[in-house]
Amino acid sequence: MQHADFIDSPTGTLVPTEMGQWAFVPNALPPHGFDYARLARPLSEAAAAIGELNGIGRTVRNPYLLISPLQRREVISSSSMEGTYTTVDALLLAEAGGEGTATPDTREVMNYSRALADAIASLSTLPLSLRTLRDAHRTLLDDVGRGRGSAIRAGEFKQHQNFIGTHGKGIENARFVPPPPQQTVECLDALERYLHEEDHGIDALIDSALIHYQFETIHPFADGNGRVGRMLIILHLFMQKKLIQPLLYLSPVFEERKDEYIDRMYAVSRNGDWEGWIVFFLNVMRDSARNTITLTEQILSLQTGYRERLQRDYRSNNLLAVVDYLFELPVVSIPTIKERLGVTYHAARKTVETLVAENILNEIPDKANPRLFAARDIIDLISGKPSNARSSA
Repeated sequence: MQHADFIDSPTGTLVPTEMGQWAFVPNALPPHGFDYARLARPLSEAAAAIGELNGIGRTVRNPYLLISPLQRREVISSSSMEGTYTTVDALLLAEAGGEGTATPDTREVMNYSRALADAIASLSTLPLSLRTLRDAHRTLLDDVGRGRGSAIRAGEFKQHQNFIGTHGKGIENARFVPPPPQQTVECLDALERYLHEEDHGIDALIDSALIHYQFETIHPFADGNGRVGRMLIILHLFMQKKLIQPLLYLSPVFEERKDEYIDRMYAVSRNGDWEGWIVFFLNVMRDSARNTITLTEQILSLQTGYRERLQRDYRSNNLLAVVDYLFELPVVSIPTIKERLGVTYHAARKTVETLVAENILNEIPDKANPRLFAARDIIDLISGKPSNARSSA
């Protein structure tokens, strides 16, 4: 890390660390001397987009029709930003019980999906805290292996100095060195106090930008900081009731603008460019909300088309129940449907066969018993591919 780039930073201080290098310790939140009034337009646009998304969320009887597809897009995008790659198909196949064929990356993305869902659920009984983040990290890196070494301790904050942007060349070539372990604890304690303060006098959308920067700059874990930090955004917005349902996820847009995302946070640490970072963050939030509105409309349109077609041609509530369930779990087996509906195996099989005949489900070939069936149109929506749905056929 270039000492000269940070020596006069208004947002933090340098402290000595290992191998004669320096580490950056961010000042506690909130930043002082910053004119939040200059953010009025991007804040208004982001708030309006999120308000429209909340309006859609209020109209949906079963919010998991939307939450489940959106969370899968988030975990895949957020993971790929950190070099952990899988596909929607591979993730859904593993979730449906085909874990034996899952790659280590797919299992890790499954961990992320579970960590995110568990963290959101925990907010109904516990406040957002360091415990929330440690629990999420523990689930995220549960049994990942992959030769990462003993330094990766799931659910525990770092015990050794970490650094960012070296491409394997060592701390002396790092672009950024976050706080050493001792200062990390102090910074995290201050961040938790900030999270628990009732009113900062700052809009929660801007506050999310501040909190995300702070967490990523502290970089408290040996691995997984990016994913937990992006999880923190949605947790904070949900806790602050800016979201009535956890429908907004920023990673797909962050992934498209990854270099700027990193550079904007770096500029805050280097020269205090809070405005540049917050405007960028609010614009990502606005664009993410608008993209999500489009996707939710497509999901609801597909669901409505399926239901109308089945109600026209059949007299079966089981078919309608399974169609709704497919938006939560787009790869299913006959035993899964049997358990979901509480019917006999024969009845579940007939339901699946009807959905196959209607081209709503397609059998996945060459897979182990039990046979698996995929809702291809739903999977294509999650993947961002054009849908070939024949919902009104």
